[in-house]
Amino acid sequence: MNYLIVKDKKKKQVIYFECNKLNGYQMTAKNKNIKLKDAINVNKMVIINPSFINKLIDKNINRKLEKLIKYIIGIYDADDDPAGNLMLALNEVEKFKREIINKYLAYMNKKQLKDLDQKLKILENQVTMQSYLLNESKINNESYETSKAR
Repeated sequence: MNYLIVKDKKKKQVIYFECNKLNGYQMTAKNKNIKLKDAINVNKMVIINPSFINKLIDKNINRKLEKLIKYIIGIYDADDDPAGNLMLALNEVEKFKREIINKYLAYMNKKQLKDLDQKLKILENQVTMQSYLLNESKINNESYETSKAR
């Protein structure tokens, strides 16, 4: 049975809604194996309040953006194959964009979309610029080494 319980301090009554018919941001539990005694186990929540949805989405996006930035920084520090790693970083940025479009686009306002788009463009530009610099340094090193070998 799906229902929503709202307790209003003024009315002191419980209101029931059918969750399947409500439009809102759906959340599921990350760890579904937790069972507590004398507690209600929640599998899924539907959040209807728009300001709360915006705060949750901002928090989720910022957390994922931080992980993406840490991943890109880790790629810069790695010594094995920088050119291939930079392409992986561009792929991760594109994957993040697609995830945002698929999951959060319906709940985001224009300002949030604009800010996120600017951040992602900055990330993409930095990674592509680093890739170009790396390729130019490789070309310069190779041309220097080939001229020296002759």
